[in-house]
Amino acid sequence: MYGYLDLYYHLTFHIYIGDFMKHRHQRVLLVEDNPQHAKSIKAMLERVHEFDFVLKHCYKLQEGLKIVESNEFDVILLDLGLPDSAGFETFQSIHQQTPSTPIVIFTSLFDEEIALKTLNSGAQEYLFKGEYDGQDLVTAINHSIARMNFVKSLNKNY
Repeated sequence: MYGYLDLYYHLTFHIYIGDFMKHRHQRVLLVEDNPQHAKSIKAMLERVHEFDFVLKHCYKLQEGLKIVESNEFDVILLDLGLPDSAGFETFQSIHQQTPSTPIVIFTSLFDEEIALKTLNSGAQEYLFKGEYDGQDLVTAINHSIARMNFVKSLNKNY
């Protein structure tokens, strides 16, 4: 007999594996204004050999919003400090446009209130720049996708 958490992890694992079989690679949108940070994130992801991905990068929120209008992504990596938007509003803008796409926040903004607000509003992960490596980032991406797939299956079935 499964407990609630056991069932959650059991279903999440199978949903994630099923989704992984459909896509040979993960489609990742990176919204980051700093070219060095973007390069670093791409390099981190490339070092995790079992993570196959296609990365689309943009520098501003408005660019990201235009991209998600005509493209589907498995996950969005979002910096909260962009030239055309900052803080919670950055997350809120992109989340409203694509609510079923998992969003991983990564930022240098050390603000616990904003972190909790974004997580309570639908962000899947909140990472502080410089405090994770490629494997941590891939794990955050995979868990975010699995959780979103789990939520979608609950909404579909209930």
